[in-house]
Amino acid sequence: MQIISNLQAIIRSVGARIASMLKDWTPKHILFSIVLLGFIQGVIYMLIIPPWWHYDEPGHFEYAWLAANRPGWPEVGQYDQGMRRQVADSLIEYGWYKIRNFRPDLSGSEPIVIGVPQVGDVPGYYFLASLPLRFMGNAKIIFQYYAVRSISFLLYLLIIAAAWYALGEILSKDHPLRWMVPAFIALLPAFVDTMTAVNNDVSAVLAATLFLWAGLRLIKRGYSAGRLFFLGVTLVVSYLSKNTAWFTFTIAPFVLLFGLLRGRFLKLSIGIIAAGILITSMAALQWGNPLTWYQSPAQASIPRVRSADAPAGNYVFQIGDTGENAPAQFLQFIPPGITKSIRDETVTLGAWIWADQPASMASPYISFLTTKGVFVNSSQTTFELNTKPTFYRLAFRVPPDADKAILYIQYTSQSPSGSVFMDGLVLAAGEYDNTPPRFSDPGGTQGNWNGQVFQNLIRNGSAEQGAFRLRPWVDEMSAGLLSRSGINLSLSLSTIQDWKGTGWYYQSALATLSRTFWASLAGDKVVLPGQYVNYFIGLFTILGLAGAGHLVWSRRKNMRWDIIFILGMSLLVPWMLAASRGVSGFLIQNPLFPWARYAYPAILPTALVLCGGWLEWANLLRKKFQFTNAALSAIFLGGMIGLSAFAMLNAIQAFHKEWLINWGPLALLFLLQWTVFSWARKRQD
Repeated sequence: MQIISNLQAIIRSVGARIASMLKDWTPKHILFSIVLLGFIQGVIYMLIIPPWWHYDEPGHFEYAWLAANRPGWPEVGQYDQGMRRQVADSLIEYGWYKIRNFRPDLSGSEPIVIGVPQVGDVPGYYFLASLPLRFMGNAKIIFQYYAVRSISFLLYLLIIAAAWYALGEILSKDHPLRWMVPAFIALLPAFVDTMTAVNNDVSAVLAATLFLWAGLRLIKRGYSAGRLFFLGVTLVVSYLSKNTAWFTFTIAPFVLLFGLLRGRFLKLSIGIIAAGILITSMAALQWGNPLTWYQSPAQASIPRVRSADAPAGNYVFQIGDTGENAPAQFLQFIPPGITKSIRDETVTLGAWIWADQPASMASPYISFLTTKGVFVNSSQTTFELNTKPTFYRLAFRVPPDADKAILYIQYTSQSPSGSVFMDGLVLAAGEYDNTPPRFSDPGGTQGNWNGQVFQNLIRNGSAEQGAFRLRPWVDEMSAGLLSRSGINLSLSLSTIQDWKGTGWYYQSALATLSRTFWASLAGDKVVLPGQYVNYFIGLFTILGLAGAGHLVWSRRKNMRWDIIFILGMSLLVPWMLAASRGVSGFLIQNPLFPWARYAYPAILPTALVLCGGWLEWANLLRKKFQFTNAALSAIFLGGMIGLSAFAMLNAIQAFHKEWLINWGPLALLFLLQWTVFSWARKRQD
């Protein structure tokens, strides 16, 4: 006990001395203090999180290693088996394969699996990451790994500095947000952990932050050769960093416009911009796609036509051969709630089907995704079609562990000009014969079948409800521009209009984005325990957003709306693209729930909105609770440091349980955090 008391006394003494020293010099060196705070955070996370446990680190490292050790620039498919063997040994040592239930064959001639290859990505980050490796040819692979991480670490510290200087263009020197936002960036657990890992996300974030600095500087100060050059350089850096930073090219024209106007004619210019965006959006859209239905692959023709032969309502589905050795196909996502309600039951799938000439087609089928992650397809048969609407049906049993389901309709004809028409698609619980159901409404949502009342589990089965879709030329152009990002604008537009069918995805995507934005570490493998923590974080996120909204509205007459517009676009575009990033996986039955790292290039406006909202609440409550500036600073930094400490403790529990037994090293780590907190508490006294 005496030893513990002495150790505690030493820690208090050292902490008091450091805090006293910081109190004297930090008011004049706030940026240095915040960068130091970020440095301490980065070091701690690098000590806690094992190597290779971040997003796709082995693949990113391989790209940098090849750039450093091979002549010329690496090309797609290139690899070094000896290097992969060393990396695989290290991956085994640190449990990378264990969590994936996989053991590589290190003795074979086939390329050793070390994760997703990144060779072929834009080269900016990998050139920088390769620089220290050029002098470490014979070093152990783990030392080379940490050398590359040191490059990410440096870029992360530059992000903090760039955010500080960007805010200096729009905020006064003594404004609280000037230091709160960089401090937030320096303390956000998941952000720090990701930015100090081996990946090109850190270069994308730095590029976007530098772009905002250059853009805000140009808007506030006007044109000059130096400012235009600075803006151009940031665009080049954005292009070379990663596609998540390419949104800067869509914002750059507005920066140039507002830089020219310098606060003049703002209402007129923003009104014209808003009208232009609205007109362009409407020109890119066309009406008539059947609501809740999706095409794969994308087709120029819309499979929804008005027909006098329609057995139900006025519209029918029309599909035909694409002429490219691929079946014309459309599908519908059956909501998870409906899928689970018919588990282990017999259901009947039916429709009126006919063709413009006699033809054969495979029956529609449903692909069920079970709770075990296995896909089970319902039985199929062949339908012989004639030129008159005929009702066909097929009964089958739903797997007892069905979790999600997709209804597929495909048609391949020997005659490319042949077309098939469908109407009144129906899926009902129970087994029914070939007698057609009698719908009680044109949309076919319910009716009577074999004398029994039923609910149609297929939505818009008669194509009566239309929806927007992108025009084919817009679809092709956007697909080309976004081909490497995994984003499909056409499919995203369809899913947004189909909330019942795909809302579960966006809810899960939002939860994943929130979790990985705040405090999920090690590539989302170490999450904060318990739902209440996430509820608490979600509450403060909502409070921050609401406070920011109140701030902008209450000061709307004095706001520089050109700056608000640029910051708003820089906030919304990356987050919207990130949220829709996994949508393209719907067509391969495996949608990805996107991580916040795809939206981290918006970290500056995101942190500004959250911190600004919290500050607005603090100012509103200041008089009631008689808060001082020092108290507000302590609450803010105490909360952020507390969140960071909680995330660190959670990671230590996952990776270093022995530290919890010998708590001395742990106490020293958190002493560094408490020292900075002590400074913050006294900074404004």
